[in-house]
Amino acid sequence: MLPDYRNRGLGKRFFEEREAHVRDLARFDTVCFCAVERPTDHPRRPAGYQPLDTFWHRRGFVQHPELRTTFSWQDRDETAESAKPMVFWLKPLG
Repeated sequence: MLPDYRNRGLGKRFFEEREAHVRDLARFDTVCFCAVERPTDHPRRPAGYQPLDTFWHRRGFVQHPELRTTFSWQDRDETAESAKPMVFWLKPLG
């Protein structure tokens, strides 16, 4: 997240709203999302990058490295789409 947008509660609110929507559906007992995995020395990581793992853990999510997929998209410096590794984070709704 860009520094100007940090600590404004936007991420927290986003997760609260999406979880509220899932609860309103009353059909699911787990919420999840997947996040791209990039090595710490990846050239697309911005200066001062801060991983969001702590934020997601505070929201009650647990990373599940056994649940993986890839998504393809074209990054700004690429000439074509390429597969990006993704890992899933899950949270039981209590």
